[in-house]
Amino acid sequence: MSSCMASIPQPADSFAKMFYYVRIISHRENGRENGLMAKTMIVSILILVYFLVPQAHGEETRGGLVMAFDDGYPSWNTIIAPELHKAGGTATGFVNNQRIHAGHLRFSDLRDLQNRYGWEIGTHTYHHFHAPDFIKRKGVEAWTKEELDASLNELATEGLKVQSLAFPFNDSNETVEKTVMKKARNFRRYRMFPMFDYKVRDGSYPAAPFEIGNYVPIELVIQWIDFARQQNRFVFLYGHKVLPDEEFITGEVASVSGNNISFGKTTGSVKKDVELCIAPDSRRRIVGPPIRVLSIENEAVAVSRSDMQNLTKAGATFIIGECYGIQVSYFRKLINYAAGKVPFYTVSQALEKVYSSQR
Repeated sequence: MSSCMASIPQPADSFAKMFYYVRIISHRENGRENGLMAKTMIVSILILVYFLVPQAHGEETRGGLVMAFDDGYPSWNTIIAPELHKAGGTATGFVNNQRIHAGHLRFSDLRDLQNRYGWEIGTHTYHHFHAPDFIKRKGVEAWTKEELDASLNELATEGLKVQSLAFPFNDSNETVEKTVMKKARNFRRYRMFPMFDYKVRDGSYPAAPFEIGNYVPIELVIQWIDFARQQNRFVFLYGHKVLPDEEFITGEVASVSGNNISFGKTTGSVKKDVELCIAPDSRRRIVGPPIRVLSIENEAVAVSRSDMQNLTKAGATFIIGECYGIQVSYFRKLINYAAGKVPFYTVSQALEKVYSSQR
């Protein structure tokens, strides 16, 4: 345990635990403690105020869970939608059109998600280009024509009702955001704490990722769901794909040194020629860039960060898998827990509920 953690006593009640967790995460970010005190205080105060604000809504809604998935993958139809359907849930799929034309999924798959499973289909732009960089090179008019209009028009022609947008890489600027809001009803922003219950003037809403590259312990997600119910708020989560547990390597950390983790017995295996990331401790959230796997050999894994001693320890459980994937067991635990606590919504459904309560 780091000196930072040792100096803060573990609280007992669930709210205090989350407050404590926020402080620890802020201290750990990028493995640095110095210079983060101001940031820690600001984040902690904001979270404290956020959850202590009295309720302005009635008791009938009890918040909700909003799940979205980006790009377009076969597991949307083969795993995610059927699993959600069994739990009484729905989701939003943000697709970039080039993946359809590359054969990763079909327009008929998207129509099936929309018409059979009640999904919302949103645009992730046509080619998944970085919007601010594109605009610097070619201008906002070219981006609007080639990335936004081309995507919206094609999806509409295929019978898909598109209202929402997610920027590639969750990156944008004011110019492109204003352009989007002339043609869509909302867009997403990355936020560490994805709670939401009010209308933002620019049309954005906050969301946090859940996948191996941006790993969030299931216990923390469950806390978010509980707070959403208690405070009548929405939790917005996004990922990419859900995969069988057998496609992930899990094991116990034996030792840690620099950017290397040694381990003993493991379960599962990973596919070749896929980008791998590691969650070095399944009990800790990853803050900052994904921790990429450089090599796995001789019962050791080399990774892209050299401060692993700050992120895991002997005895911890690690998970290795596709950076944009999460295990189906994790996903089932999440949605089955949520099903007993809050309703599921698409992005547009949730935002309409928020906006209508403020009219």
